[in-house]
Amino acid sequence: MLILFTSSFSFGQVSEYKSKERDAYYERLKREHKEFKPIKKREVLNFKNRYVDFHRIDDYTPFSDSLYYTPFQLHYFDIFLESIEGDSMVSPKSEYIGNIDKMRILKYEKKEQFEAFIYESSEFDDIFIREYGIWVALSYDSGSTWEYLYTGIVQQQPLFLKWYSSVPLIKSNNELQIEACLLRQLTPSIYLDFGLTYEVVKDGFLLNIDLNTLRKDTDGDGLTDIVEEKLFTDSNNKDTDGDGITDNLDLNPRFSVPRTDKTEILEFALDMSIKLDSAVNIVSSLVDSKINFVNDTTETILIVSDSPHMQSVQPKSKRVIVLTEMEYNRFNRKYKNRLYRVWITPLFKVDGETETYLFSKDLGIYGGDYIVRKTERGWEIEMVSYWIS
Repeated sequence: MLILFTSSFSFGQVSEYKSKERDAYYERLKREHKEFKPIKKREVLNFKNRYVDFHRIDDYTPFSDSLYYTPFQLHYFDIFLESIEGDSMVSPKSEYIGNIDKMRILKYEKKEQFEAFIYESSEFDDIFIREYGIWVALSYDSGSTWEYLYTGIVQQQPLFLKWYSSVPLIKSNNELQIEACLLRQLTPSIYLDFGLTYEVVKDGFLLNIDLNTLRKDTDGDGLTDIVEEKLFTDSNNKDTDGDGITDNLDLNPRFSVPRTDKTEILEFALDMSIKLDSAVNIVSSLVDSKINFVNDTTETILIVSDSPHMQSVQPKSKRVIVLTEMEYNRFNRKYKNRLYRVWITPLFKVDGETETYLFSKDLGIYGGDYIVRKTERGWEIEMVSYWIS
C-alpha cells in the first residue's frame, strides 16, 4: 500500500457562522485535554489478560525491533523489487489463506489436517493509530473450512507477539502458543504515524491461547464473550438494549431510545462520505423506517456522545457502539485497544438563526464542517469547509 503524506490542506469557510454552543464545546475540550504520558513500568509488569495465559520461560528468542517484516511480507516485497528491476513495476497479487491476506499473517503452521495461523486485523481496532488486533484462524479439514476468532489482544499494547520465534505454534488441537514480551509505548499515537517508539519492559514469555476460551459465547448471540467486551455489550444478554434485535445483528446494540427530530441528520452523517459537492436534502423518502442489520462487511465504529439524537441512530451501513462520556472515561483503558473512533460533534445552534445548526465530522486524517438547515422539504445539509492532513 502506498500512502501519500501531505501537509494540512483545507478549503471553505466556517467562521462566518457564529455559535456560542460550539465555542463552549471546544473550550471544554481544550481544558480537558491531557498530554501523552508513557505508562509506568510497574503497570506494564502488572498487565493481566483474563482470556489468555502467559508465563515466563528461560530459553527464549530475544525481542528484536529490526525484524519488522514477516516471511509472507518479505516474499511479497521480493517479488515487487524483482518487478522494478525488470522495469515491469507490477504489484504482486494478494494471496490468501482462507479469507485472510497473507500479508497480515504473523505465524502459520500445519499439523496433519489441522492448520492454524495468527494474524493481525483492524476489524475491532483502530488502524489509523496503528492498532492491530490479534486473531487466530483455524481449519480442521486441511483448509476446506475456516474459523476466525478474536483474542482481544492488541499487538504491542503491551504484549508483543514474536512471529519470528522458533517455538511451534500448535500445541494441541485446542491450544496455540507463541513467544511474547511486554513493551511500553514511549511516544504518542498520531494517525498513520509509523514512527512510534517502544521499550522492552520484560522479555521471555510464552503465551498460551486456549481456543475454547476464545470461542466462549455465554448468551449464545453469535458474538464471543471477548468480542462483547470489546463492543461494551452484555455477554449474559443476547439483546443488550432490549429492542428485539440480537446483539450480533444490531447496528446500535447498546441503546434503544426514542428517535428525535434530529436523529436522521446524524444517521445521514454517519453513512455519508466525508465530502459533499453540493447541498443535500434529507427528506423522509430517503430516510425510511427500514431496519438494517449487521453483515460480514459491516464496519464497527465508536461514538462517544451524551446526546439522545446520537444515541437513537440506526445507521444503514455501520455498526455504531455509542458510549456516554462517563462510560468512555471509566472504560478507557491504559492500553490502546479501542474501536475505530469517529468524531461527530453535537449539533451546535447557529447564533441568531432558526433551526440552523453546525456540526463537524472528524475521521482522524481528514474531516469537514457542515451546516444544517430546516426547510419545507426537510433537513438540508451542506459542507462549508474540508480539511486533510
